[in-house]
Amino acid sequence: MVVLSDALNHASMIAGIRQQPRREAGLPPQRPRRSGAPLAALPIERPKLVCFESVYSMDGDVAPIAALCDVAERYGAMIFLDEVHAVGLYGPRGGGIAERDGIPERPTVIRGRSAKAFGVMGGYVAGSAALVDFLRSHAPGFIFTTSLPPALAAVRSPRCAT
Repeated sequence: MVVLSDALNHASMIAGIRQQPRREAGLPPQRPRRSGAPLAALPIERPKLVCFESVYSMDGDVAPIAALCDVAERYGAMIFLDEVHAVGLYGPRGGGIAERDGIPERPTVIRGRSAKAFGVMGGYVAGSAALVDFLRSHAPGFIFTTSLPPALAAVRSPRCAT
């Protein structure tokens, strides 16, 4: 698999990508028309993953998610959207920019963390049941940190029904 990472992605995402045994290719930051060039250069049958953030931590820019999804889908690429800086702030239920824009089903996978907006440890990955099951079975970061402290497990969000 080739992982194509936006040039402005957070250092933690870039570090995770670099730990993978596959090659990484850079994408022009948030520019859908230019993002097609690296994808077009790859064979259509080669697995590709396009990684970008919805809200960029360093400058607060909001990515054109729908346009980036259009480009990725045109070349048969999966989409990894990091909503860490948008969760709890955007969308009718706090789901992030993809929810705000009405397109939460377009990315292949959406990741977020609870520490920023909610002030608690933990995070999530949203995607198909098969993808989530695969991650549960193969991600060492998940396998070795599956339980929450009892105090966090007992907390209820004000948005949850009682």
